Amino acid sequence: MIRKEAGLAFWLDWVEHRGGLWEDAGGTALALLPAALASELELPEETAVTAAPDVAREDGALLLVTGHPVVAKAAENVLAAGDTGTLTLTAPRSLPPDAATLLSKAREYLPVDHGRLDPRADATPERALRPVMRVGALVSYELSAEDHFQEQAEVFVDVPSRLRVSASVSERLARTGHDPCAGTALPAGLAAAVDYASTSRPALAAALAEAHRMLEAGAELRRDGLAGQIGDAHAKERARAEEYYAAAVDSLQRRATTAPEDRAALLRARIESTREERARRLAEIAEKYRARHTLTPYRLHLLRVPVLRLALDVRRGERRYPLDLDWLLPAGEFAPLRCPACDRSGAQLVAAKTHLGCARCLAPKRPTPQPAPVSVPPPRDGADAHTAASTAAPVRADTSVAARNVQAAADGASPLSGSEAKAGRTAETSPARASSRSTSRRATPGRAPSPPQRRSSDPRTLNKRAVAFWEHAAAGDRRKLERLCVPDSPAAALLRLYSAAGPLYGIGVGSRERVESCSVAVFPAEGRRGWDGAGGEVHTDRGDRDYLLRWAPGPAPLIAEVLPFQTPYAMNAATMMARYRTRGTRPTVPRLPRPGAGLDPVAHLLWQHTPARHGAHLAARALASWWRLTDPEALWEHYPAAVLAAAAERSTCYWSGVGAGGYGDAARLWKVPEADLRKAGTHLQRLLKLTRDQPW
Repeated sequence: MIRKEAGLAFWLDWVEHRGGLWEDAGGTALALLPAALASELELPEETAVTAAPDVAREDGALLLVTGHPVVAKAAENVLAAGDTGTLTLTAPRSLPPDAATLLSKAREYLPVDHGRLDPRADATPERALRPVMRVGALVSYELSAEDHFQEQAEVFVDVPSRLRVSASVSERLARTGHDPCAGTALPAGLAAAVDYASTSRPALAAALAEAHRMLEAGAELRRDGLAGQIGDAHAKERARAEEYYAAAVDSLQRRATTAPEDRAALLRARIESTREERARRLAEIAEKYRARHTLTPYRLHLLRVPVLRLALDVRRGERRYPLDLDWLLPAGEFAPLRCPACDRSGAQLVAAKTHLGCARCLAPKRPTPQPAPVSVPPPRDGADAHTAASTAAPVRADTSVAARNVQAAADGASPLSGSEAKAGRTAETSPARASSRSTSRRATPGRAPSPPQRRSSDPRTLNKRAVAFWEHAAAGDRRKLERLCVPDSPAAALLRLYSAAGPLYGIGVGSRERVESCSVAVFPAEGRRGWDGAGGEVHTDRGDRDYLLRWAPGPAPLIAEVLPFQTPYAMNAATMMARYRTRGTRPTVPRLPRPGAGLDPVAHLLWQHTPARHGAHLAARALASWWRLTDPEALWEHYPAAVLAAAAERSTCYWSGVGAGGYGDAARLWKVPEADLRKAGTHLQRLLKLTRDQPW
């Protein structure tokens, strides 16, 4: 039987698509090409092909592997033709959830402040089709004149909301088959349920533009990461060029000082020309290592996904605001939703007195405090006008020494703008602000003080706490770090494993590296969970390490996670796993030392295997969920340690939205029975109650 290499298998499928035939001839495959295709490829109509070099030498067959000009030409033909169309996905054969189950899931998925989700009168879930756009592109990266890479990128965009579908939903939609007979005629009862308004040309154009923006943003992040890997080559070549031209100019200058006047004039002209040549050469080197990327779209599918449309009302007292939610049947999740008032995503819905909106568009606007007039006394004898004017200037509060050390980097990296950026970098006091603070803290007689509203923490506080966190980690002060972290969280798990060095190991800082400084960029809370974040780089004597601190919602900002990313927008399945794949035989994940804390058998297995597969941040999530159990000994009586470790890792991967979240994959990876793994996973989920917002 012929051995099918990827390039050969692709070429044989393409030949069949173009009207040709092929048959297996043992070590080779005999391809029968149409006359037009044979002329296009410049091959005989009967061509023996193989992917084995030995067979190609002995039998005289054409060796077709990835990279062969014939295979490359077929790939170019496929990319030029594209893959477009409209597909109607098949609904699962299992019974869909009933109205009561959908309502409970909707209330859990979409909590509404000052309101409640109730079913609309005389409304039952109806079957419908929701359009989802699948866009694929080939991304070509040009990092230098010699380094070129190509990767496949794909996004699923919900057309009505123009939001990206989560990774878990995308994988399920990609695996779902389609009905070939539904291309021209829809199933009975669904023709009138298609949302034709959302599939109009303006809606499709807006969703396609959003998909292109997502692909461009992902390609730019990936390009910058790849370019950083060859930054040393760029720096070395530039240093060699500068050293060469500096030596040449220095030699010419020494000769010009001792040469006669006519000869010295020629040498000075050569010095100027050498400097011009140096500028041209450095510009050539910069152009050689300038990173670029191009997108080549090849796939555009409009998927019509069967859904159950749930007609709801958001109630606030006697007021009712209609709201429709679509339950994606192939994925088992609700479709993404934008704010009905401001059309933004990610914020928690709020039922106001006049309309339904989100926490951002309905947030009360803070009045700009007007400084109170300050009377400037007339200058005394010997005092000038400048001294008198300086008495009315506002007083700037001094920052800590550590904050001043990283202030320049923090100012350059902070994404805040306007009043938030100004409030995060300077603190001004004036009589008007002092009076407003004093009056706001007084309690009104006869009325209990109202509880503080839940909102994002002050960016200045997060900035200072991020700097203090890395200062304590560098100083080895575990006690102060524990005060800044949430108990039973992934950040606390790193401290339990490696004491104060745990957060540094979690972002890839080695045991022999010395922390010098850090940069801070504050990301205010977004979404219904309200995760504040602060990211940037930790600068060591051996390089820079990206980090992202995530604060749990609550009255006091406490750190819940330490992640090896620079921004919260990089937290998706692709980037969460990209840093921990191997290139050849050299792994990209840093080698972690043996933990100092005593570990039980399950925790030992998790920390022994999970960091190398998925990274230290996912291993910390798995350990945090395992250590949250109050009675783990009861589980050891029913399941082996390997089964429990596999179940904990699978649950973390599944609820984190990354790969290896299936029972079959986890059973093969851990070499445990799948039936036992399913039982243990169900038991763990019943005890831990993990969700997408709380995957540990």
